[in-house]
Order: sequence, then structure tokens, then C-alpha cells
Amino acid sequence: MKEFDPYMEFIFKSRYARWLEDCGRREDWSETVSRYVDFFEHLYPKQVKPVKQELEDAIRNLEVMPSMRCLMTADRVPGEGALSRDHAAAYNCSYLAVDNLRAFDEALYLLMVGTGVGFSVERQFIQKLPEVPADLQETDEVIVVGDSKEGWAKALRQVISRLYAGEIPKWDTSKVRPAGARLKTFGGRASGPEPLENLFKFAISLFKKAAGRKLNSLECHDLMCQVAAAVVVGGVRRSAMISLSNLSDDRMRHAKMGNWWNDQVNRSYANNSISFTEKPDMGSFLREWTSIYESKSGERGIFNREAAKEKAISIGREARDDFGTNPCGEISLRSKQFCNLSEVILREEDGLGDIKRKVEVATIIGTIQSALV
Repeated sequence: MKEFDPYMEFIFKSRYARWLEDCGRREDWSETVSRYVDFFEHLYPKQVKPVKQELEDAIRNLEVMPSMRCLMTADRVPGEGALSRDHAAAYNCSYLAVDNLRAFDEALYLLMVGTGVGFSVERQFIQKLPEVPADLQETDEVIVVGDSKEGWAKALRQVISRLYAGEIPKWDTSKVRPAGARLKTFGGRASGPEPLENLFKFAISLFKKAAGRKLNSLECHDLMCQVAAAVVVGGVRRSAMISLSNLSDDRMRHAKMGNWWNDQVNRSYANNSISFTEKPDMGSFLREWTSIYESKSGERGIFNREAAKEKAISIGREARDDFGTNPCGEISLRSKQFCNLSEVILREEDGLGDIKRKVEVATIIGTIQSALV
């Protein structure tokens, strides 16, 4: 087994090694790899058993890597861990267009299981959202928040649904475990109810300002960023996002200009990029680059949707959809699609045969992970 250097050991122990209650310690690397492979052998024994040793050896020796979310969340006891509860925890990232009310609570849930979220607030998507009622009235309805990821997401869905119905509900977070409580299944420490309550208050304030019209792109963006701000474990940010917008969108162009770091700190939770659908004229191009310079934030970045379509076609994929991307901007995804990740680690001494073997093993890993439904 390949040895870790001190930095690798720290990252592994702090991010991916599960706590072994019966041993009073964290897993070592060999135990983590076995947990991952055993999880899939339990699900798909016929497919995994013949290649089990090959998979374990390749991962242990750092020749290939599976999804690191999978590695973290795979069950130690089949059927009793985080990955069995929700297979979305297997995937590093995802993408969705903000084109319906569910986008906000779905983003919250995905971020809570550790999946990064790319999203789009382009006008062709957000125009599908309904209009906010002109009159918002406080009601006696109380939304009881369950002490789970599903409970939080359901509560946000209910709050937003009631706001779109013209009602401002109350909420009860008494069932939510206090800040600092240990999260045994997923690991880490609970944040307590405060981040979620802040999200509810933010949503109400946002909807009041938008009364009588639809949410604009920046408001949708800010609400998604506040969703990310609610995903805190043990005081540590646990979310990754990218926000796509139209080239002509002045609101998003200026989202990270001026004193935003103090006035709108929630905007720090997402990187911002333009979604190019065609080659811009020189004036538009220069205006955008001037904006990047003046913002001092390095944003907005560039996502070339047409290039993504062309690439998809070149490798035999259908390209009827408007592709978005993951928070790192390296993968083209349809709305509500996940990134299924496996990696090949190339070494200086590798020959062609070594590379082919590693690619084959990584392909097997990716195929097995894709079977999660």
C-alpha cells in the first residue's frame, strides 16, 4: 500500500476517515477503502465480487480514486449509513436551473448531503417562476421543522410555498438538535436551528421586497446563496456553488462590485459566471472585461454553453438540453443531473499498459457508482 505524506494523512483523517466507535479511533486508509468496496459488493455482489480485489488494490495504492463523496459516506454496516439513506451523497456535484419553486429546497438538500450545486438564474429559466402576491399577510400556520436533512428541506419548501400563496408562516424548530450535537450518521457537529431560521427570515424579507412581481435574477441568486449559508456543520462552511447568468444581466454583472463583502456577504457562497450562448460583439465583450477589472473580485467568469453542446455531440451525447455545469466548471450537466466521478492517477513511471489498466479500473468504478438510484 502506498504511504501517505503528512498532508495527505491530514486530509484523509479529517475529511474521509469514519469514526470507529468500538475502537475509539478513526479508520486507517485500508479500512476506508474496504468500507467503500464492501458497500458496493453488498449491493451488487454478482458484478463486484469478481473484481473486488483489483478495485481495492488500485484504490489503496493510489492508482485510481472513486467519488470522494462515496468514499466518505459509504456504509460501514450495510443499510445503516449515510449513503444507504440517500444515494445523492455519492456524487460530488450537480446542476439545476432555477425554473420552479422546488429549486431552492432541492439545492438545500443536495448541499446538506455534501453535493456541490451549480445553478442558473438566466432569464429563460427564472421567468417560469410565479409572481409574488402583491399582499403578504402573517398567518397563524406553524411549520414544524423535522430534525433531519429531509425535515429542513421540507420546511423550506413549505415556507416558500406559503409565501407564493401570500402568507407568512411561523415555524417551530424545537425538534432540531442543538448546536454542537454530534452527527453520528454523516459525521461532524450540528449547527443548531439558527442558520435555518436565518434562511427563513431572509426569504420572507426578499419576498416582501418583490411583492407584486416575479423574483429577478439577483434575488433568485441571493436566495440560493442564503441556502448555502445555512449549510454549516460544526461552524464550518460545507457548500460549493456556481451561478450562471445571461451576458446582458446587469444585476448579476454588478453582484460582486462595491462593498458587497460587508453588505451582501452571502454572495460569497457562489462563484458567478456568464453563460455564453453565442459569440458576443466586441462592445459586449469589452464591457464585461471592464466590469471584471472594476469589481476587483475576478467575476463574472465564462461558461460557454455552445462549446458544451458541441463537445457533447462530438462524443455521441444528445445535446437537446441547455447544459449547465458543476461548481468547478469542468463538467457539462443537464438540469437535475449529477457528476459521477472516478479518477486516474498518473505516475511518472507509468507505461501505456499501466495507464490502460488504470483507466479500465476507473471505468468499472464509475459504472458501479452510476448504478445507484
